[in-house]
Amino acid sequence: MFTQRLKMNAEFEIDELPILAEADVVVIGAGPAGSSAAATAALGGVSVLMLEKKEQIGLPVQCAEYVPLSLAAEVPVPTDCIAQRVEGFITYIDREQVAQTRAPGYILNRDVFDRYLAERAVQSGVKLFTQAQAAAVTDQDVIINEQGNLSMVKARIVIGSEGPKSVVAQAMGCPPQALAYAKQITVKLRKRSSWAQIYFSPSIPGGYAWLFPKNDLANVGVSIDLSLGGNVARALAEFQQYLIKEGVISKEVMRTTGGAIPIGGPRLSMQQKNLMLVGDAAGHTHPISGEGIFPAIVAGKIAGSLAVDSIRTGDLNVLTQYPRQYLTRFGEFIERGFKRKIEYNINWEKTDFPVLVRKTWFAFPEYFES
Repeated sequence: MFTQRLKMNAEFEIDELPILAEADVVVIGAGPAGSSAAATAALGGVSVLMLEKKEQIGLPVQCAEYVPLSLAAEVPVPTDCIAQRVEGFITYIDREQVAQTRAPGYILNRDVFDRYLAERAVQSGVKLFTQAQAAAVTDQDVIINEQGNLSMVKARIVIGSEGPKSVVAQAMGCPPQALAYAKQITVKLRKRSSWAQIYFSPSIPGGYAWLFPKNDLANVGVSIDLSLGGNVARALAEFQQYLIKEGVISKEVMRTTGGAIPIGGPRLSMQQKNLMLVGDAAGHTHPISGEGIFPAIVAGKIAGSLAVDSIRTGDLNVLTQYPRQYLTRFGEFIERGFKRKIEYNINWEKTDFPVLVRKTWFAFPEYFES
C-alpha cells in the first residue's frame, strides 16, 4: 500500500488543533492535476504532502475517459491505463451523422490511470495521506478532517486541485463556477468500434450525448447546462433506449456515475499569495466539450514547477507567473470555446439548431471562423 493514513485520537477546537505535518507544498486532491503538481514539485527537491479525501484514489470514476493521443507527450501512459485507442469521433445532429473527425486518442481506465499518477508522485518523494479531507485553508495552514478528527498541516504553498467545490478557491474568495451536469452508464457494446460518437439534440440543451467504446464495453453519457433547462436523467434514459433499439448496446448497465463539469472557462483568479488552483478547481476544462484531463496535467506541472522556484528563492511573487504561463499554453483554445459557449447560450432559442451546433462544435469549420 503506497498511502499513509493520518491517525488522530481526539477532536479539538480550531485554535487547539495539533500540527500533524509540515511541508513546503501541500496539494489538495490526488487527481491528474494534483498528482502532476505534487510529482513536479517533489522532483524539484522540495517537501510535498498530498491530501486525498477518498480511501481509494480514482474511485468512483467520474469521467467519460477520453484523452488525446498527445497526452503521452506530457506524462507516460502505461498500457494497463488504456482501455482502447480511438481514431476520432463521429458527430450526429438529431441522430443523423454529419461529420467524422480524425482525432486519435485513448479511452482510459481512469481509475487505473489516477492510481498510477498518484503512485508516480509517491515514488518522486510525495507523502500521500488518504481519507484526509481539507476542511479549510488559512494563511499557512490546511485544516484536515480525517473521519471526524481535525488536525492541521503547515504549508508554505498550497495547491488546490479538489474539484469545483475547492476549499482553496473559497479561501481565495472565488465565486461559484458555472457548471454542466453529467450522468453516465457503462454498458456492453454489441459491436466493437474504433470511433467515439457525439450526439447533439435540442433535448440536451447546452451539452451533448456520447458513446465512447472500451472494447466490449462503452461509456454512454449525457451532459446538460441546466441553466438552459432539460433533465439529465431523462435525456440519458432516452439516449440509452435509442442505442438499445438501434442494436448498438445491450440493456445491462455495468456502472453508473455522474458529476459536475466546469463550463465557465478558467477562473479570473487562479493564484493569490501562496495559493494556486489547478484542474477543475481552476476551471481548466473546455467550455463546450468538457475536456479537462490534458490541460489539468499541464497546469499541475506548471504550478508544481513554479512552487519549486518560489520555495528556492523565497519569493512568492514567482507564483504570479502561473496564470500567464497556463494561458500562454491554452488561452486561445479556451477563449474560443468560451466565446462559442456564450454564443450558444444566447442563441439557444433563436437559431436553427443544426446551424447553432455547427457554429459551436469544433468538428465544423464554422467553429473556427471569427
